[in-house]
Amino acid sequence: MPRLAAVHYRLFEHEQQAIDAAHIAETHDFGGELALTFHDGLRSFISWTSEPVQYAVGIGGRSHFRPDASLADYDVSHSRMWVGLIGKEIKMEYSAADDQILRIASADDHVLVCSLERGNWWADELTICKQAPAPYPE
Repeated sequence: MPRLAAVHYRLFEHEQQAIDAAHIAETHDFGGELALTFHDGLRSFISWTSEPVQYAVGIGGRSHFRPDASLADYDVSHSRMWVGLIGKEIKMEYSAADDQILRIASADDHVLVCSLERGNWWADELTICKQAPAPYPE
């Protein structure tokens, strides 16, 4: 995987509290999507999807939302949640069944992206955290 250059949250109007939580590395959630930009210019968009199951965490080369979705873009690259991955080669891999937890990791740091909302798995929101916020039912 190429080196990570930037991390953006694409948020709906009522979700700006996620920015503050990212700056203090606190677990947070939102219904929009995550956009990762790499040094070679490629972008990956991460959001909840319907593949392989409804509300899985999905990765794509373009937005998971329609072009007219009311999403605002916020750079969180230098937040405490993400700064440890910026400039590093990262690997993205699923660490739970049904693609419910995506681990984004460098050699010395990581962030988890979970399909979890208010303690419930298989959700139409993303939870961003350092540790899984609830046990995943196996």
